[in-house]
Amino acid sequence: MTSKKLISSRRQVLRSMFLGSVALGIYGCGGSSSSSNNSSTPDTPDVPDVPDVPDVPDPVVPATELPLQAGPLANIGNLVESDVDGTLIPEGFSIRRVARAGFSPSFNFTLWHSNPDGGAVFQADDGGWVYVSNSESTPGGVGALRFDANGDISDNYRILRDTRNNCAGGATPWQTWLSCEEVSDGQVYECDPFGSADDAVARPALGIFNHEAVAVDLPTRTLYLTEDSGSGRLYRFTSIGAKTSINGKEGLDLDNGLLEVLEIEGFEAGGYQDDLAVARKLHKVKWVAVQSPERTQAEVRSEIEATGVGAPGTVFKGGEGIWTQEFPEGQRQTVDGSDHPLRAVIFFACKGDNRVYALDVDNELIEVVFDNEQLTAVDELPYDDVDNLVVSPAGDVIVAEDGDAMRLMVMIPNQPAKILLQVPGGESELTGPAFTADGSRLYFSSQRGPVNLGIPWFGTTYELTIPEEYR
Repeated sequence: MTSKKLISSRRQVLRSMFLGSVALGIYGCGGSSSSSNNSSTPDTPDVPDVPDVPDVPDPVVPATELPLQAGPLANIGNLVESDVDGTLIPEGFSIRRVARAGFSPSFNFTLWHSNPDGGAVFQADDGGWVYVSNSESTPGGVGALRFDANGDISDNYRILRDTRNNCAGGATPWQTWLSCEEVSDGQVYECDPFGSADDAVARPALGIFNHEAVAVDLPTRTLYLTEDSGSGRLYRFTSIGAKTSINGKEGLDLDNGLLEVLEIEGFEAGGYQDDLAVARKLHKVKWVAVQSPERTQAEVRSEIEATGVGAPGTVFKGGEGIWTQEFPEGQRQTVDGSDHPLRAVIFFACKGDNRVYALDVDNELIEVVFDNEQLTAVDELPYDDVDNLVVSPAGDVIVAEDGDAMRLMVMIPNQPAKILLQVPGGESELTGPAFTADGSRLYFSSQRGPVNLGIPWFGTTYELTIPEEYR
């Protein structure tokens, strides 16, 4: 606000200017010239009051970054070696194997799948839960681990079969799993974590492309989808409304809606943010309708670009994991210069440039909140291909690594990240991080081992138990 002292000074200046102009006008009209009546003096005119100068508000300066905060896992200490495959975990945490590819976790003759990838946890009515895991194989599909209320494995089964390279996916608020095919003409399949493979349904309206992962924002009836391609886009599907889902619960109609791609202001039609310093600052975005959404999008882009015109959408190199973080009322921060408080953020990773983006859903703003050049400590290896991503119930953003260092990182927005755990040995990647609803357990896999049996390329799935002070 403008200070009262400054206003007072303005009034004095205006009053002085007014008086000076009046005196000058009197002198110019002969008011002080000699005459036969030299003793007479002209009357002094009344000086009107100078009107008050209104308060001028400070200009609204748009935010340069979102008001994001780290969760409790940002406070973890050094890692110690566990007795499970030599994994390095924070002191006070514990870890166990829960499944190995080629073996039955519950001894029911259903084998755990090879190449476990993206996953999620779904709560059961009896206090237990289910962890689902994709198989990035062909044929692929999805396996499920059923836990009772004590955390013991009671069953395992398949909820999707005979698909191709099921990489990641996403959980829906109506408790289904969306499994994504990572092939050029890939589709998304909706699965029931408590059902069977016969319940699964393809959802082609969500696009035909090299699918990686998907996240849902229910209040806006939207799904956000990443594309694992060097020239990939970020997609948004807006459903026409509600519909009963395959599990009998009310969800969104995933067969009818509008499919679009995101464009960052200044980087439209195939543009890419080369300059990290620019990408780290907030930019406005818009959405452009996908052309021929029923066709393979890589082919559609090629045809458009062959005409000399850039295909719609900003380029996101190698889109990977994606997750929605929603802030409850009372915890929504103000975004300077924007119309809405921070209600929901879509975090997504891109392995082609090792970036994690944050998209403010309501204000349509985007920024890079993690990258190696800015944030990796000098005594640590740079992150080697950011991959799957999950947000804990306490608000921690966890990013997996598709590289030999094989780490799960706690991503602290716009600050140096911390290592949550590390599986030594290399020749694999960490996949499928997912928390239980109370944040007490984190599941993940080493996609190709180790299994300590001398057999390469078989994955192992783990459970990390998290102390209460970090939930």
